[in-house]
Amino acid sequence: MFSKLRSIIILLVLLIGGPVMLYAGFKEAKDSKALADHGVTVEAQVSEVTWSTKRGRERNFHAKITFATPDGQSVSDSVSLSNDQGKALRDQPDDKPAVLSVKYLPEDPHTVTLANHKDESGLFYGIGAVMLLIGLGMLVYRLRK
Repeated sequence: MFSKLRSIIILLVLLIGGPVMLYAGFKEAKDSKALADHGVTVEAQVSEVTWSTKRGRERNFHAKITFATPDGQSVSDSVSLSNDQGKALRDQPDDKPAVLSVKYLPEDPHTVTLANHKDESGLFYGIGAVMLLIGLGMLVYRLRK
């Protein structure tokens, strides 16, 4: 009974998670293309650096940032950081204000990323496709059984 329930849960995760990852890849590709095409680069003030610790390792660094658009609008958001960049910002002295170079879309200032961000849509597409194919394979196997 438990084995059957577990396999149904795994199947649902794969069949729902696959399309979600494909959508994430689509959004990443669309945003990356727009940012590369007409994104505006600005210096953003870092107000806080957060991270999580798992098995004694610090990871998932994020910086809460604030920047001003040319029309004077103040935008607050957060960006993901690499572990090295996150540790460097976190360990920076308090008397020296931390800044990051970020890129945002003029039509949607909350679409913001680090200025040197690389498009990772291929990774999302790949993971989503694999999840969906495995889920469909499991579904076909279960229906034939």
